[in-house]
Amino acid sequence: MKKKIVLNACGVKSLGGVKLFVEAFEYFSDLNEKILILYSEDEFYRDLQNQSYENKNVKFIQLTKKRYLHPFLNLLIEKNLKNEINSSDGIIHFGNFGFNTQVKSFVFVQNILPFISKNFKNRTLLFFITRSFKNCDNIIVQLNHTAELINKKYTKKIIQIGKIQNTKVKTNQNNNIVCFGSDIPNKNYKFMLKVLESLPDKNKITIINPPKKLEQFNCVFTETHEQTLKVLSLNGIYFHASEFETVGLPLYEAQELGLKIVVPDKSYSKYFLSDHTFLYNYKNTDDAISKIHEAGIATEDYMLANSYSENWGKILDKI
Repeated sequence: MKKKIVLNACGVKSLGGVKLFVEAFEYFSDLNEKILILYSEDEFYRDLQNQSYENKNVKFIQLTKKRYLHPFLNLLIEKNLKNEINSSDGIIHFGNFGFNTQVKSFVFVQNILPFISKNFKNRTLLFFITRSFKNCDNIIVQLNHTAELINKKYTKKIIQIGKIQNTKVKTNQNNNIVCFGSDIPNKNYKFMLKVLESLPDKNKITIINPPKKLEQFNCVFTETHEQTLKVLSLNGIYFHASEFETVGLPLYEAQELGLKIVVPDKSYSKYFLSDHTFLYNYKNTDDAISKIHEAGIATEDYMLANSYSENWGKILDKI
C-alpha cells in the first residue's frame, strides 16, 4: 500500500542541503509514494523545478514564516494544512529540527555545528534540535561521527542511513588544485588562501564560488551541482580545510571523479582510505603544503575511491 509522506524542507537552501533532499525525494518519488513538500526558500523550489520533476503524486506548499518560527509551525499554519499533515503516514524534517505533529516524525541532522560551536546562534539552534529530539520518533544521521555527538539518552532513536563503498576509478593525471571558497568560519577559507598563496603555479589553482573574485587564482562561480562537478573533474587535487563536516560530500565526489584529496585529520575524514588521501594536521600550514606536494607526485593510474550513498529504505520501513 502506498504511503503519504510529508517532507519538511523549510530552511533548506544550500546546494549541499538541496542535493541531500533531492536524493530522498527521488527515492520516495520513484516508488510512487504520495508526497507533500513543505519549503520556505524560492531558490529551493527553483532548484527542484530545474530537475524537471513532473509527478501528480507530488504537492508543493511554500511556508513564508521566518526561520525562528519554524519550530512552532504547528501553531501557525492553516487548519486545512495542519489536517493534511496529520492525516499522512509520517513526516521527515530536514534541516535539524521540525515542529510537532500527530503522526510519526523523523528529524534529519544535517548540520553538526550546533552540537560543537557554543555561540548564541548555535546554542539557540541546539535548544530547538533537542526539543525536536524529545518529540520525534526517530533521529536520522548520515554517518557514525554525527551519532556520537548526540546525547546518549536518544541513542535508541538514531537511524544511520549513510553507506560508504569503495570503487576503483581512473586517477586524474594533472596537478591542478581545486577547492571551495566560503566565508563560513568552520570552512577556514583564510587558512586555505594562506596555503594556496604559498604554492607555485597559481594559474593551476581554481577556487569554486569564493566570497569574492581573486586575481591570482582561477575563480569559477557555479549555480548547479552539475556545473560544480564539471569544474572538479578538470583538476587532479582537491584541497579541503573544514574543522567539522556532517559528511563532507565534496570529498567523496572529488574522489569519485579521480581526484586525490588533501584533507585535515578530523572525525569526518576517518572514513577515507589512505590510498590517494593525504591527511594533514588541522590548520598546520606547512603540513598542508607538504601533503599537497605529496599528492602532486603520486602517479598511480588508478585509485580506490570512497563512494557515499544513503539508504532511505530504512526510513520507509519505519513509516
